[in-house]
Amino acid sequence: MTFVPLNPIPLKDRTSMIFLQYGQIDVLDGAFVLIDKTGVRTHIPVGSVAC
Repeated sequence: MTFVPLNPIPLKDRTSMIFLQYGQIDVLDGAFVLIDKTGVRTHIPVGSVAC
């Protein structure tokens, strides 16, 4: 078996997935916020988003 040294993956090559269910997405002061059916707001920390 060949040894492959580990190196950090550049940010542009990383893929992050987030699954949101039963809520509404809003943008508040440049941050994503999930609002559920009871009105509770949950901030979603996102460093870099590409659409």
